[in-house]
Amino acid sequence: MEFTIPLKPLSVNDCWQGRRFKTPAYKQYEQDCMWFIKGRKITGEVEVRVKLFVSNYRRDIDNPIKPLLDIIVKAGLIDDDSKVKKLVVEKFKSKDEKTEIIINKYS
Repeated sequence: MEFTIPLKPLSVNDCWQGRRFKTPAYKQYEQDCMWFIKGRKITGEVEVRVKLFVSNYRRDIDNPIKPLLDIIVKAGLIDDDSKVKKLVVEKFKSKDEKTEIIINKYS
């Protein structure tokens, strides 16, 4: 399954107020992402490939990953992010910020 989220990837640093409460920015990002996440549920272990297209290339590559995986679980595409057996992340400099995601059954 493959889809693109045409939004600036949100950093994990912008997601939480303290340790328990989602920030308004994260709530909005989560809601916006749901419009673009399409596919059927894959059960069992999965492989996830993420391509981050960002304007700020100095940004840490791992910060957007946790929120994205949590949103994919909330969208019902995978059972739990603990089922991600392989994760490949690439970062590209681009003025058109977006995230491309491919999820496959892990073999």
